Amino acid sequence: MKLDDPERKRSPIRGGMSRREAISATALGLASAAMGAGARSAPSPSAGIRAVPDSSSDLVARDGKYATVPLKRDSLKVTAVQSRIRAADARNPQKQIRENLDHMIELIDDANGFPGPQDLVCFHEQPIMGWNPWSREEALRVAIEVPGEETGLLGKKARQYGCHVSFATFARDPQWPGHLLSLGVLIGPDGGVIAKHWKAHNGRGFRPNWDLYTTSIYDVLDRYTEMYGTDAVLPLARTEIGNISLTGPPFEPDIYRALSLKGMEISLRTASGGFATEDPLTSSMFNRIYTVVPNNSISPGNPGFPEASGAGGTVIYAPGGRVLAKAQTENEEFVTATIPIAEFRKTHTLPEIPMAMVLAVYGQYVPRYSPNLQGSYIPADFVDASRYFASKRNW
Repeated sequence: MKLDDPERKRSPIRGGMSRREAISATALGLASAAMGAGARSAPSPSAGIRAVPDSSSDLVARDGKYATVPLKRDSLKVTAVQSRIRAADARNPQKQIRENLDHMIELIDDANGFPGPQDLVCFHEQPIMGWNPWSREEALRVAIEVPGEETGLLGKKARQYGCHVSFATFARDPQWPGHLLSLGVLIGPDGGVIAKHWKAHNGRGFRPNWDLYTTSIYDVLDRYTEMYGTDAVLPLARTEIGNISLTGPPFEPDIYRALSLKGMEISLRTASGGFATEDPLTSSMFNRIYTVVPNNSISPGNPGFPEASGAGGTVIYAPGGRVLAKAQTENEEFVTATIPIAEFRKTHTLPEIPMAMVLAVYGQYVPRYSPNLQGSYIPADFVDASRYFASKRNW
């Protein structure tokens, strides 16, 4: 799909630099000064976040502290739901989507039943429409809008129990026609969506002739930054249960380190079809944060897949990488832990980085794939994505 190419337009700032050049120069300046400017020209994609008012342009605090809002309570009860995955039929998705939503609602009831009231109930990567190797056109038919009818139904349960509910999903956005988004969503105890974080970055080259065609922030970085501001590129939901990130790209240590520098306390990293446990474990270890990873369970009746495809392993990690709780089976299961968030916050500081040593190297690094590659073309399917991105490699 052809779109207006943001690289063909010139910025009115910085003496005629392209937007990419301007943003790249600004990013290096931000790193050097450990601060930045994020003037917004449109509502953030996470509009509605209960955040500390932005009284300055700093992205990273200079004193090792970070912005927060008052906590709901000193300790949080968190349940990661290991539940089935079942793909909707792209030709007529609503019946299966409604069945999947009804199952999520039942599990929210159960999680707040015998285990006791929860502060946060977390679902995996695709609990609403499931997953199949759809084309982009098909995936857009099963994708939802956020907020929308589906989040409204889940929000009623969040309001009933006074808890937060999180999940990830394929989504459409009227501001981004033709783009398929992968969103992490957080619903608050009043029933409203308080954060929807795009997947920050898609790794490339998973296997021959197969690549992701969802649009990450990096894929449209210039336009995204112009619309929502610099702070929204790596957003945090500063909530009454902690500073939360809902982006979930695997094997991206620099992204999670940058979010930690902004004050991330809890990383909600959804999975489906399995995940490498070392990845979120080391993120919790090196950044001294809590990480919650819900994965799918054994899933009978999922079209095109055996029941146990990548099932199990749902886990909650403490700072330092210690396992707080982990699924004991591959079946549907609640993984529940208590996070002493107030005690944690008393001593938690930003990561210590020898910035003066690494900036010169980072500043000269040329990534294998440049940003904005989906600013002018959106691949039609996984094969087309592999062909297109292979043609755009820098090395």
